[in-house]
Amino acid sequence: MQPTRDTRQLNWLLAWAVVFCDIGTSVYYVPGILYGHVGDATPFFVLLTSAGFVLLALKYVEITWRNPEGGGVVTITTKAFGPMWGCLGGMLITVDYFLTTAISAVAGFHYIGSVFPFLDPYVVGLACAGVLMLAILNIIGIRESAAVALAMAISALAVNLIVIGFSLRSMSASHWAELLRHLSAGKDLSSYDLLVGFAAAWLAFSGLESISQISPAMRFPLRRTTRFAMAGVILTMILTAPLLTALSVAILPPEIKATQSERFISELGLISGGLGVKLAVVLTASTLLLFASNTAIIGAYHVFLALANRGFLPQMIALRGHVFNTPYIAISIATFVPILVILTTQGKMVLLGDMYAFGLLGAFVFSSLSLDVIRWRLGRRDLGLWIGLLTTAMVTIAWGVNLVEKDLATLFGGTLTAIGMLTAVGVRDGWFMDLLHRIPTIRRLQARAYRASEHLVEEELKGLVTLTEAVELKSLYPSSTLLALRGESPRLIQEGITRAKGKGEAALYCIYVEEWPGLFDGQTPHLPNEEGVKTLKSALQEVREKNIEIIPIWAISYNAAEAIANAAQQLEVDAVLVGATRRSAFYHMLRGHVVKRLMNRLPHNCHLMICN
Repeated sequence: MQPTRDTRQLNWLLAWAVVFCDIGTSVYYVPGILYGHVGDATPFFVLLTSAGFVLLALKYVEITWRNPEGGGVVTITTKAFGPMWGCLGGMLITVDYFLTTAISAVAGFHYIGSVFPFLDPYVVGLACAGVLMLAILNIIGIRESAAVALAMAISALAVNLIVIGFSLRSMSASHWAELLRHLSAGKDLSSYDLLVGFAAAWLAFSGLESISQISPAMRFPLRRTTRFAMAGVILTMILTAPLLTALSVAILPPEIKATQSERFISELGLISGGLGVKLAVVLTASTLLLFASNTAIIGAYHVFLALANRGFLPQMIALRGHVFNTPYIAISIATFVPILVILTTQGKMVLLGDMYAFGLLGAFVFSSLSLDVIRWRLGRRDLGLWIGLLTTAMVTIAWGVNLVEKDLATLFGGTLTAIGMLTAVGVRDGWFMDLLHRIPTIRRLQARAYRASEHLVEEELKGLVTLTEAVELKSLYPSSTLLALRGESPRLIQEGITRAKGKGEAALYCIYVEEWPGLFDGQTPHLPNEEGVKTLKSALQEVREKNIEIIPIWAISYNAAEAIANAAQQLEVDAVLVGATRRSAFYHMLRGHVVKRLMNRLPHNCHLMICN
């Protein structure tokens, strides 16, 4: 199912915020990781790689608007080379998401530990607990919020600029000399050392690919929104990443750089601006890092669902729980692997950073090369094509160097990718089905997934309509009443029938809204979910032989209240009926209270009626 305008919530500023909340986190841990590899040359390599980052970012603008359905590297690689190569791209970005979850969680608690030192010995356990808590929240169904992302992005950017301002003001002549020496360190390095440092420094711009993942949520015209959003990303990253890296390496004393490499920026804030600035850095860094960890979990399980929909992973991965209607198996895998990575590496940031580079650069290479192929097929032979090929060569060289230099990362990433591809080929060609069906639990889950899929296909052909189709049917089935359903609601439907008959109408609109994380929707929920079909089918049964025609509307939205209010406006009803909910306060806190939101969003001439 293609994303609709209802799900396209992100203007360029919100899109910038979502991407910055991902790519902007790297500045908190990359300077320390790079310092462990290249020492005082760290600022030089971050500045050098910034040029490559700008060129790749410009390519991601085109990748994003060419793929409004989302999917990132999976979609663009599939279009360029075919489904199996797209699956390989998906496996690489999944490795990237696993490491993003792990490294962001560990770094977040390291920054908290800079204020509460007694937590330092427990960072590994806290990071695992944090990822586990994010898993629980995602199974409950917490949604990504663009508004929250905007607030966090602006706060983090402001604090970063404050740290830069205080640092520049506090620099002495010796600091300036040190800074200039670091920026010119490349002239003393061999060609191979330059390549190694250049390859490692790409970690400073991890998260760039997230803009191509959120294209289904970005407003039209997509090309314009993407250009403005990416311009904001480039500007803010160039303003912060090279400067913060250079200032931290130049100003921090050697003993701090040797012992506090996990939190260079908070220590820089303390030295240059005092405890208040340090606390501001810790607050924004830790929240942003945990937010990035959650975004990576969401991205990973959406890749799983997309690959399952394309026949590369077992359908049982897409199974959703009855209580919260979320893909609990996919979410569990997306969090179990990062926890295992944290435990295996014992949270060592340098090791996590090395492992991170495998999937990150692999995804960059596949995305960049795929766009080159598509441009060539379209007959482009302009300057943009040749600059794009140069960009592809840069990231390919960086990936190749990392594959050779970081053997443990290559082993880890290569093993995960190989397992994923073996599974994909096995599922597609039916290799594993006989073996899997010998396991009773797997057999039951697989049977349930197939039954659900067949049931949905059958029911989708029995009259469910989209909001657009319902609006087109208004003249044939006019009604002033809209029922917002969540589960089987016979009393609510009876109230709607009574109201419709009282107004002399013969039709009733019923809408079921499936809430889905709005920043990564794309084509993942391509069929109505089981609960939605069951709910609307129950409504149709309730009105049999009652001389009322029900128009069953299925919708998907990042916000149920927004979708219901939009439906009320487009259908021009004067009343929306909802059932009283028995959800807990905790549930409402995480997923939102639809009734309260509806009160603020319904048209002024439309009444909200709550039926017990």
